[in-house]
Amino acid sequence: MMEDIVIYETKRVLMPNRHENKKQVFQIRFEAGEFDMVIYDNQTNTCEIYEIKHSAEFDVHQYRQLINKDKIALTEKRFGKITKKCVLYRGTTMETENDVLYKNVEEYLNELT
Repeated sequence: MMEDIVIYETKRVLMPNRHENKKQVFQIRFEAGEFDMVIYDNQTNTCEIYEIKHSAEFDVHQYRQLINKDKIALTEKRFGKITKKCVLYRGTTMETENDVLYKNVEEYLNELT
């Protein structure tokens, strides 16, 4: 599953030594919905939130979780300011009018290393 691969590779690069972690990679589940991946930086108390999609097509419904005010408030209360909202998908990298980045998943994985 693409979601598992992205999370595994992100953890592998950002968390090579569990005892000296400056960043944590995980999922957040809410009563309704989830963020597929969160990258939390405990040094700056900031985080990035991600949705991971199999599609190559842009659809505004894909990022609805990332702009949900209640989920954002809960996340920022626990993990600090959200500095990036991103949909990883198989299409072309672009930014939406809601400051949500659409990033090609292959580009994302290549930039990790």
